[in-house]
Amino acid sequence: MLKPIVTYFESKFSNRILAIFTSYILAVAPLFVLIFFFFNQTRILFGKLPSVQGRLSEMIIVFSESFDQKFNLEADTTASWISENVLAVSDFSIDIIRGSLQSTSTVLAHLVLIVVITYFMLLYSTAFKNFLLAQSNKENRNRLDQLFKSVQYLAKRYMLGQGLIVIILGLLIGGGLWLIGVPYPFFWGFLAGFLEIIPYIGTSIGGVLPVVYMFMISDNFWQPIAVIVLYIIVQQLEGNLISPNVMGASVRINPLFVILGLFIGGVLWGIAGMILALPILAMSKEIFRTYDLFKPLSYLMEDGLLRKKDIFLERFDDEKYRFFNLFFKEGKEKKNF
Repeated sequence: MLKPIVTYFESKFSNRILAIFTSYILAVAPLFVLIFFFFNQTRILFGKLPSVQGRLSEMIIVFSESFDQKFNLEADTTASWISENVLAVSDFSIDIIRGSLQSTSTVLAHLVLIVVITYFMLLYSTAFKNFLLAQSNKENRNRLDQLFKSVQYLAKRYMLGQGLIVIILGLLIGGGLWLIGVPYPFFWGFLAGFLEIIPYIGTSIGGVLPVVYMFMISDNFWQPIAVIVLYIIVQQLEGNLISPNVMGASVRINPLFVILGLFIGGVLWGIAGMILALPILAMSKEIFRTYDLFKPLSYLMEDGLLRKKDIFLERFDDEKYRFFNLFFKEGKEKKNF
């Protein structure tokens, strides 16, 4: 995504290194604003945790008293058992969150490494591109050059589109939570927006957290239910209206490949792998679309596969599209010999 910005500033400054640093400043400044916002809201939220735990203790006492009266049990026994187990889970969850926030040094180290690697990739991008072009014969160079441009455009579109979706979801959810009366509405809204980067899983996590929070602090029942309804409505809008129009068809991957990508990415690289799964799949689809041998696979990866189920026999029933020949060709030649 930084490549077009670097190219623009390089034409102005006639110095690639200065252009890269200028691009970094423009890219990092909004990121620091977001980080400051989230850390400030998180600090305020953690300051309220003792009162939330106190509210949870009151709910436990009320529940245990009604439970004891209904089943004729000893009040002290039920209350102590619930308090020990529920509050232990609450403390454990809080410790996990605090531990995650305290690992900032590790996160910063990874960010520094990413910045350094990205810097050298931008600095030597032309050399790497020319190296790959030199490895291809002259007949295929135009197609390979076009592939580079397509992948770069796709990556830029994905990053810009994902950023726009985060802003839209943050404002929609934050505004809805504000109307419902949820504390720190835009913190929860933009948290859900950022978690949406992880398909399917992220939006669910982003919705569960404020619902649980409202169940613990709300004096009435309608607010948590309203939060659930809000997230369901926004999730439907995001899946059927926002993402298709913002991201376009080029980034749409069918759910089976997304789930497989999330699983493999999570196993190999953890959360980072799950975040990168969708853009890697989208770029792979674009690469496969360039070569006849793998073109059917690119259509197999697309969303809306149920509507296109007949396309493979109608358009790709030909030897040049059968990539399985790569695995069986050698065996056939040996047999004929």
